[in-house]
Amino acid sequence: MRPSSPGETLPYQETMRNIITAATATGHVVIVGRGGQVLLADKRDVLHVRVVAPLEQRVAYVVRREGLDTEAARRRVQAKDQARTRYMQTQYESQHEDPHLYDLVINTAILPLDSVVDQICLALEGKASRLSVPVEQVGPAADVAPYVAKPADFRVPGQPSS
Repeated sequence: MRPSSPGETLPYQETMRNIITAATATGHVVIVGRGGQVLLADKRDVLHVRVVAPLEQRVAYVVRREGLDTEAARRRVQAKDQARTRYMQTQYESQHEDPHLYDLVINTAILPLDSVVDQICLALEGKASRLSVPVEQVGPAADVAPYVAKPADFRVPGQPSS
């Protein structure tokens, strides 16, 4: 199989797009990877989540889960990272690290798995509750009351008041 150039769709990628699109049309699904954050970017009823952790913690996870020695686990994690980067660049001309592709980016460095799942469910409920709101009425300023006083009236710590 020859490598694809950016933006070119090969039969595998076209099939993957069709499968993902068909799966989302059937109802509630979880798509892990496969460029779903790009393929489904225009669907408001999809929650895009990126779960991250420091390299050393991911290596330790692979050591525990797969029984590899530390160096083999490190090579495996780094190879997967490189493959993911290459896939997103060649297939979608995107960087998977781009936080704008996601509704939620969560770092599992300290948070326990149960808490991460709870946060994702909370984000899903929050996004679902906003689906009926027109696009032009959502965003960081939606439902935010104006400041009671002008922002300039707030004292900056360490600076004298006027």
